[in-house]
Amino acid sequence: MQEASLNQLFLQWTADSKQKTTIFPSSLSGYTQSTKHDVVERALRTADENGAQVFVGLQVNDDWWTIYLSDASWLNNEARVANALADDLWSRYQHHPSFAGWYLPFEVDNVETTRAEWNNLVAFYRTVGGHLHQITPEKPIVISPFYTTQDAMSSAQWQKMWEYVLKRSLIDVIALQDGVGAGHATRADLPEWFTAVHNAIVNARPSTLLWADTETFTPESLTMPIRNIVNDMVAVQPYVSNYLSFSFNHYLSPQQVDPLYYKTYMAYLASGKVESVAPTAVDNLSAAAVDSSTVRLTWSGATDNFGVVGYRLLREGYREITIQGRATSYIDSGLDAGMTYTYQVRAFDAAGNASPWSAVASASTPPPTLYPVNIGVGKPYAASMQADPSYPDSGGVELTDGTIGTTDFSDPAWQGRATTQTYGFTLDLGSLQVIREIRSHWLQDEESGILFPQKATYWVSPDNVTFSSVGTVKSPLHIPGTRVWWYTLTDLASVTGRYVQMRVIPGRYAEWTFLDEIEVRQ
Repeated sequence: MQEASLNQLFLQWTADSKQKTTIFPSSLSGYTQSTKHDVVERALRTADENGAQVFVGLQVNDDWWTIYLSDASWLNNEARVANALADDLWSRYQHHPSFAGWYLPFEVDNVETTRAEWNNLVAFYRTVGGHLHQITPEKPIVISPFYTTQDAMSSAQWQKMWEYVLKRSLIDVIALQDGVGAGHATRADLPEWFTAVHNAIVNARPSTLLWADTETFTPESLTMPIRNIVNDMVAVQPYVSNYLSFSFNHYLSPQQVDPLYYKTYMAYLASGKVESVAPTAVDNLSAAAVDSSTVRLTWSGATDNFGVVGYRLLREGYREITIQGRATSYIDSGLDAGMTYTYQVRAFDAAGNASPWSAVASASTPPPTLYPVNIGVGKPYAASMQADPSYPDSGGVELTDGTIGTTDFSDPAWQGRATTQTYGFTLDLGSLQVIREIRSHWLQDEESGILFPQKATYWVSPDNVTFSSVGTVKSPLHIPGTRVWWYTLTDLASVTGRYVQMRVIPGRYAEWTFLDEIEVRQ
């Protein structure tokens, strides 16, 4: 970080008030430490030794994403937790000179809200901000809101909201997420939205600072090309006085990702320019079907003056898949059976330079195998996490009753959960069975915030105690809109079990996942 001229570290959160955990040895009643080491002490001590600043985050709570600003009593309770947590942190770590300020992790966005909800937010900020300014008068309080340019308040409406909130709140720094990496905005949108927040500050609380929280990742949660990061920073330069990176340690550190990203960024710092030499073209692309939903691709590697960091695969002329690393093969899964697919490949480097597209290769998937007998129909199951009351599990055998939901998320066949936590289901087949296929049926409705899970893993057990992995099904290649998809493992060999378990890994930001059926076939 020192080499990269980064001198601020944000501990995004130190406690989880829903799970009742901390990352330090807290004295808060009912909380347990979830980390082996005292993360706060380690961060502050290291920053002391290196002349850096640490902003200490308070608590997260997954319920924020569903309750949001609508429940004043919930927010009031979280404010009390925040104040108690701050007291605990300050009593333990105030001797560290690197303790530079506070961060409030609850992220406010531009979803449509009422004046009453604005007042709930104001009350939270006043309660927490007032307390933090009392115990640490000289230490700033930072928040990091975000926005989306679609289906939400306009920039003008959002400016009005922040004028209202800032006039009545004790916030010292707004580190506005630029939204480009998350796909919430494009670079062309940045001046409009940063101007809106800048104007809100000028009109309501001129002492508040505006920083940029620059996103260094892509919508696929991969490292953003260095040129894109630099250009996004340049686009907001007229409006901000400082930059944060979300996140150097995730997406740029050579300890975490390909060191060529760091090397390319350091070359930019040294020269003021992002290198512009493209990799060589990719040769010898071939494609062959593995089964009814999978194609294997291979090609000859490209070269580059800094080095290739990955390849982009173009399917059907418009659907791109990003492949990180130097591997020269790829398994394309989640395909439709009985279809012919065309592919091209090109190489890219850390700066964002790309080679020309390769010649086209094609492969045809064979017709599907759907085993005829669903031995899971009508079988009971246990869920590790209850469905949301708005989209409940109706009880009994809803997920094994054979009823397939429509693409309308209000169809009672669907049950929904909004969480980032892994959850699962365990079916009891009643006796030991030969299993040839396991599949589950999912809904995507992007407009409603319903996305396919990242992956589903399937397991079997003879006794509901010891489970063996059968395999993993990843989400299909992203296609916008509303559709359904079967997460299928088929043509299983030598798999037997009485209990079948599915473990679901949802999205990273507590999007909804909707499920209506689990089938076990032979």
